[in-house]
Amino acid sequence: MMMMDCSTQDMPSPDLEQAFRVTLVFGATADVGRLATGGTRTVRPVTGGRIDGARLRGMIVSGSETSLTRLDGVTTAELSYLIQTEDGAIVRMTGMGVTSDCRRADDQSFDGMRMTIMFEVDEQSSHAWLATRAFIAERPRDSDTSIIMQMV
Repeated sequence: MMMMDCSTQDMPSPDLEQAFRVTLVFGATADVGRLATGGTRTVRPVTGGRIDGARLRGMIVSGSETSLTRLDGVTTAELSYLIQTEDGAIVRMTGMGVTSDCRRADDQSFDGMRMTIMFEVDEQSSHAWLATRAFIAERPRDSDTSIIMQMV
């Protein structure tokens, strides 16, 4: 039986390249409340916004962000937005993120949401490349703007 070498010794670290800036307009937050399974759930509708980058520009036409604040103070989020690009294509952007309210007062690390991002787009679209790349994003706490980075 042949064993696969799973060491990361020869695996290069990916570089990051800024791909887009997403600015969102949120509607009123709906509080689902304290869940029987623990934590609190909120849903924030996305009523508009923009995505701007060298290879993709357009309007956010709809979407939502659903957050679960767990009992340990960590918040997880699921996001889904529909984008209409300047050339008329429809792109679906989804992601999952995490943030923590458990920071120490002397902690100088990033304070906000860090997310993994995926795109769905028609295979004939000039934007089909989005579906074959890896993206991460971060949004500072209390901000409506995320910076999306492509792993290269």
